[in-house]
Amino acid sequence: MLACEPVTRFMTEAVLTIDINAPAGEILRLFAAYPVHHLPVVDKTKVVGMLSSADVLKLERFIPTHCTSREEYLDRTVNLATVMRRPVISVLPSQSIEHAASLMASYGIHALPVVDRNDNIVGIITTTDIMHAALHSERRGDAVADCEVKAGPSNMTTAEMDRALHCARQTAEADDDNGTIARALLYVQSHRKFLEDVLTCADRYLRAGQDVRLHVQLTKAIEAARRDRREVTPALGL
Repeated sequence: MLACEPVTRFMTEAVLTIDINAPAGEILRLFAAYPVHHLPVVDKTKVVGMLSSADVLKLERFIPTHCTSREEYLDRTVNLATVMRRPVISVLPSQSIEHAASLMASYGIHALPVVDRNDNIVGIITTTDIMHAALHSERRGDAVADCEVKAGPSNMTTAEMDRALHCARQTAEADDDNGTIARALLYVQSHRKFLEDVLTCADRYLRAGQDVRLHVQLTKAIEAARRDRREVTPALGL
């Protein structure tokens, strides 16, 4: 069920952060340069505070209109630690989407840093990510419902599929599969894992603003799926 899935399934891993010792003007520079609305403040890799686009709007009200450089003015007059929000409300990677949504609703916030047991940042999840998760679940539910309608009485439960795979393995090992049906079923099952990896990487890549590191991961996942198809499909005669 979606609500029980861990936040790592939908969080953004490539997190833009700001160091606690950075000049305050860097806040304006980062929010202007990147399409983000939330900025974790870190001491090395440990999350010590949070900033949002709403905090930036409040900060800008204190800048005199005659300033030639807003960033330089903040560098001289403001300490980043005084404008960030704390304590930080965060979630662990293993905690659920439901738990993350509950925290956001309780504290009236729109983003949670995802941290390990030592508060080191590993990702960030926002209300937008949770909405994407809900839409993903809805589309998946619609697809399952469509398949059930089309398949009629021949659709399979998970238990039936497990039994079919078990029989397929026995048949393939006994070399009694002249029509390659058992081997084909085993191939489809293994190839599904490659396609799921592609989907996961693609989701994260698009939600992270097409991050370079995630682009590499997506490219590798696609190539692995293609390589599996090239190597296995001819052998099955498919």
